[in-house]
Amino acid sequence: MTDTSTAPFYATRSPSCIATDGKPGRGAFSGADYGAGELIISKRRPTIASLDTERLQDTCANCYTWTEGSSIGSRLYVKEGVSVQACGGCKRFRYCSKTCQKEAWYRGHKYECKALKQVIDKPMPKAVLATMELLIRRKHGLVTDAEWAAFGLAESHIDDFKQTGQYSGIELMAMGVSQFSWTQDVFSKDLVAAMYAKVLTNSLTLITPTLDPLGIVFDASLSVINHSCDPNACIMMDGPEISLRTLKPIKKDEEIFISYIDTTNPYPRRQSELKSRWFFTCRCSKCLKGPVLLEDQWISQPNEIDGKWKDLADKFIGTEEWATDPANYVGDEPDQKRIAAIQGHAFAQYEEEQGTPEPAEAIKVIKDAMRMCYQSKLWPVYRQPYAALRDDLIVNMLAVGDYQGAWQQCAKRYWHILPKLHPRAFHPVRVVQVWQSAMLAYYLQAEGGMAGADVAPIALLLVMEVMNAAPLSHGKDSTFARSVEKKFGEMVLDMQAGAGGDIHQELSERMPQTREQFKEMATWSEY
Repeated sequence: MTDTSTAPFYATRSPSCIATDGKPGRGAFSGADYGAGELIISKRRPTIASLDTERLQDTCANCYTWTEGSSIGSRLYVKEGVSVQACGGCKRFRYCSKTCQKEAWYRGHKYECKALKQVIDKPMPKAVLATMELLIRRKHGLVTDAEWAAFGLAESHIDDFKQTGQYSGIELMAMGVSQFSWTQDVFSKDLVAAMYAKVLTNSLTLITPTLDPLGIVFDASLSVINHSCDPNACIMMDGPEISLRTLKPIKKDEEIFISYIDTTNPYPRRQSELKSRWFFTCRCSKCLKGPVLLEDQWISQPNEIDGKWKDLADKFIGTEEWATDPANYVGDEPDQKRIAAIQGHAFAQYEEEQGTPEPAEAIKVIKDAMRMCYQSKLWPVYRQPYAALRDDLIVNMLAVGDYQGAWQQCAKRYWHILPKLHPRAFHPVRVVQVWQSAMLAYYLQAEGGMAGADVAPIALLLVMEVMNAAPLSHGKDSTFARSVEKKFGEMVLDMQAGAGGDIHQELSERMPQTREQFKEMATWSEY
């Protein structure tokens, strides 16, 4: 029996996790009472991590410093002059310093490097690299017996892959893993296939402190945590350090849940994604209520849809597969099917813009999709993919230097979207997006400000909000929290230099007016 008296959490059978054979799976349960925004457990680094193919070019494979951070928030973590240099052997992994390269070498890269030399010119998916790393390190005694046993208990979903016709692909990738890792003499082909399948279905996302995705992590202890669309915990990372933090109070022996997907999506889309990727029907507290919550709200009723949009929907239904995709299901009545088709078009445009590498072209697709959401009078601004399109519009506007346009979208998001989708002030997504807005306002002020608006106090207002929330979202000693506190001090000094009296009193007096001015800015964007 597991001793739970001192463990942060423990693994045991979970009534919320039912395997395809009808038997209960495993889950993680709290070993103590935790308040909201508290740390449950932190590890110096996950057992295995693998960078996305694109990030192999610009990210340190040891400390995960991203030297090409795309958002204003991310750039805070990139020191001036930092670059990554390729390993002289495998040419695949890059490091930001000799220290990182040496540490990675002794953690196991000295064994991986020899294997990867033979495939220098071959592109390799992150799940393949992660599985190779796991097997190589196990072969050389760098994965402990306890970790290996924990990986052995993880669900592989092999039967599900077979039933859905995907197992041949699993076998093919596993053959490559076995061959290129030089582990055929240690692990059977069935074990390698199962381990590769476990990586696919049990990995978490490797992220920066500002939630930019870098790759995947496969951790022996954290992979046991189940999903909920209303999670009470989340995974955070600070360089290689990975932590589990609470989003809500959790009682001792209560099950811990994280989210595997974007839980702000409508109910049918969440169900479809979980079923296709993880082979289960979600029965969390949120999903049991069905499509009746905030994420499924429309502005108009199906029978109120305008004739123009009915005609467009009928065209989609007759020509596009996504128009009748169950992920877009709204109902069985003709007008409900039409709304489902229009929603399918919006999500198709969202996927298209995410695959568009040129920011200017992506902006065109995004604006077209947002215009449809707005003009159809169906979408509240917080319903997906309307909200996610706005997030991507901000990022792409920053990429092309349209900082004032990005700021208008940030203002609308702050006042009309974040409080709806992430009502907790310390939710990591909300904290990071407010931080992005704060840094944009700070940049605009440094570049001369905006016509008719004083953004300096707005920037300070937002930084203060983030500074108060960061100890709960990221941890008070995290790189993020320390960086925010440092930036706040710099901003106060800058403002004090231009003030004639007590800066703190002046700021206190200006805050109500500042908030009203900021709220007015939320009306500046067209849609």
